[in-house]
Amino acid sequence: MISSFGVAGVGGGATFAALIVLSSMNLPVGLAGLLISIEPMIDMGRTALNVSGSMTAGLCSAKLLGEIDMNVYNDGDVPVREV
Repeated sequence: MISSFGVAGVGGGATFAALIVLSSMNLPVGLAGLLISIEPMIDMGRTALNVSGSMTAGLCSAKLLGEIDMNVYNDGDVPVREV
């Protein structure tokens, strides 16, 4: 648990955490190779879920606080601003 404190902000940090856990449990460290091969897909799914949840929470909060203009939200003709 102590070794995982700094893992959250590191891209691919789960791989390094897995190496520590596997070696401490006397399991073959070669299993980390499998984790390295599928970690990008898991990370993309995790990121999509986080972004979706953040958008939903923001929309629900704005609606509950009455700070969203539902006419603009439901209008399909509003031009999208490009950044």
